[in-house]
Amino acid sequence: MSGTTTALQTVGARGEVVHVVAAGNARTTMQRNKISAARSLQRENHRFFSSRNTTTTTTTTTTTTAAMSTESTPTSDDENNNSNKKDRFFLNFFGFPFPLVPFLFRETKVEKIYENVYAFTQQQGIGFGLGVSTNVRMTVIKLKDVTLWVKDPIAPTEECIALMKETFGEDYRVSSVVLGTTMYEHKIFLPSFARAHKNAKVFVVPGQFSFPVQLPNPLLGISNATELLDSSNPPPEWLGEIQYEILGTFNLFWSQYRYSEGTFFHKKSKTLLVTDAAVYVDGENPPDIIPKEELRDLGSEESFTIKLLRGLNFKGGRDVERANDVSDEINGWRRMTLFSLFIAPDAKNIINPAKSFNAMKNKFVVSPIVYVIVFQFFREEIREWKKNCQRRFIGANRVVASHFPVSKKATAKDFYLAFKFADSDSEVPSYYSDPLDLGSLELVQKVLNFIKVYD
Repeated sequence: MSGTTTALQTVGARGEVVHVVAAGNARTTMQRNKISAARSLQRENHRFFSSRNTTTTTTTTTTTTAAMSTESTPTSDDENNNSNKKDRFFLNFFGFPFPLVPFLFRETKVEKIYENVYAFTQQQGIGFGLGVSTNVRMTVIKLKDVTLWVKDPIAPTEECIALMKETFGEDYRVSSVVLGTTMYEHKIFLPSFARAHKNAKVFVVPGQFSFPVQLPNPLLGISNATELLDSSNPPPEWLGEIQYEILGTFNLFWSQYRYSEGTFFHKKSKTLLVTDAAVYVDGENPPDIIPKEELRDLGSEESFTIKLLRGLNFKGGRDVERANDVSDEINGWRRMTLFSLFIAPDAKNIINPAKSFNAMKNKFVVSPIVYVIVFQFFREEIREWKKNCQRRFIGANRVVASHFPVSKKATAKDFYLAFKFADSDSEVPSYYSDPLDLGSLELVQKVLNFIKVYD
């Protein structure tokens, strides 16, 4: 991430956040009325927008309509669509090495994980119509003093802020905003979210960087941030409630690129919180924020991705026939999973993803790109981190990552199994069932090794 890009990111987000802060309080009462009206309409005539259905069950995703017209009933689809867009607006045209989409409008959904533990999700991908898309999750915990602890903030759109008010009350207060990673796709939202919650203290894992030019945190839009350096001494704001361990810092690209991640443990709910270290691949249930039409499109033979693959004969994919064993929607989720994790899996597994997908389904897995580029070279450090987590975070019975679904059954024990490869000096994770899926990533890694980025 270059210095020029960073400056543009800050400016691009700043105007949008000012708009949110200025408009948020004035719209609050109106938004609550609109939400109530939307729910009433849904019960009475089931004619409300399919994309804005509201669920009040505490264990499922709740989509709250914070963006209706100013009247008590919708007057037209166009008016409501325009209102939805306005409440979901967040400007971002930048990303390294790919631009992060959506560029302009980000829908937000909220899910209750446990008592006082909530997940707010938005969709995120690399664009180009290639199907590399997933969810990005912000986890919010209500502390004993009723203030909020926020991990890995997402874009603070009007809809996002309205959902936080709907969930935690009109006068909710964020006491801590925590960036649990050094990775760009999460820290891009930190400056704007912190500005929208000016009384919150900001905490970041060590090793924050910009690439290829190193800039101090304030120039990255991260002002007055405290680095989480001593895991034995958590900040007083969450002392006694949340513990943490740091995985990393791992230096790459002549120490110009750094991987660091925090693992947090909420004692009361016994919840382990991670960012990218491992994700849970649900076999049947894709993240709710990903539109079903996108899944169906990617799962069909008419999708742009499949046509491009066949047209270019990528890895011999032109002659591979699809096995019609599942619906386009499930097939799309399988393909999207492989794209998100492997980036460029083998052609036969793009067209028929069942084998590669089934080897990972209903498990925590380390993303292949993280394993190939980073983790395989730092096995001793991963072993030490895992040992410390197991020793300190006793009784962890759920794990919430910042991507992919949250499992209702998997525990921390299942999470730690994803890192079994680190117990040896050369083992490859067993859930990578086809070595050809790793081919493109291994080629990139060989190039990086040739130019000695690990020295």
